[in-house]
Amino acid sequence: MQLKKSLGLVLGLVVGCAGGYLFSKSQRPPPGSIQDRLELAEQEAAKSSREARALKAYVERAEGSGSSKFRRLARDLKDGKEISFDDILGSAKPWMRQVAPVMERVRKVNEAKWVDARVSEWTRNYTLTVAQRNELRGHFKKRSEGNAERITEVINSDQSGFVEFVQATENDWRDFEETNDLMEGFLKGEELEQFKEERLAKRVEAVQEEADRKLGRLDEIVTLNDEQQAELFRVMARGSEDYRPEVNPQDYRGATAPLDRVARDAAINGALTPDQREALNEHRENQLRKVAEQWELYQLAPPKDFDLLEGDIF
Repeated sequence: MQLKKSLGLVLGLVVGCAGGYLFSKSQRPPPGSIQDRLELAEQEAAKSSREARALKAYVERAEGSGSSKFRRLARDLKDGKEISFDDILGSAKPWMRQVAPVMERVRKVNEAKWVDARVSEWTRNYTLTVAQRNELRGHFKKRSEGNAERITEVINSDQSGFVEFVQATENDWRDFEETNDLMEGFLKGEELEQFKEERLAKRVEAVQEEADRKLGRLDEIVTLNDEQQAELFRVMARGSEDYRPEVNPQDYRGATAPLDRVARDAAINGALTPDQREALNEHRENQLRKVAEQWELYQLAPPKDFDLLEGDIF
């Protein structure tokens, strides 16, 4: 019994002391004392730390905004620093993301008008059922949405550059290769033959115009003789993007395999004399130098992988 009283007394003292200590810690020290000044200093330090963190977060958000990037570009231009189209596109992306919903509505309206016109034309020229017309519309819609998604991916990516943007926008959602295959599946007999002949005639015309244009540019540089004109016309035709083995501009005869850029340029060099090759190489070097001078004139650096967009330079 005595032991229980003793334990109760000890526990009471412990609890009382602890409570008293905690109560004393909850009270402010005497004004002006060292403890008081220390507490105030700690509170001010904590407040300053919170404000510094908030300010840092605000600056980081501002630095990532489009307006801030535009201001940096403007300062760099003013200071004579070199910038590139990658920088310009990067600063414009926040704005492009904001107006994307509006541009999407415009895209849908314009493309719907184009599709209606094409479907109406083909319905007038050929016998298309309602189901076939709807399938054509669905075909164009699917391709258009796929291209729009690629553009959106480029705009939403912080790593994509100017070249990726150009490549995404150059994709033609109308792409008549797949459309022609779809139409040929709809048609039969004379209508099918008529459609094929019309498509082939348009392709022949496109290939011939491209070959004549490039041959004329090459002739201005190296002065081709008649034999070279005939040989290189065939080379230019086979190097056209629209060329297919069944395409024969002006009763074309000879090899029919399509040529990529490297094979076409090799065939061109093989048909030229040493002096002509030297003149062509000199022209190419001059063209490349002019491109570099143009970039430098505007204090612009070529975007990364810009050579992927380069076309013929002769």
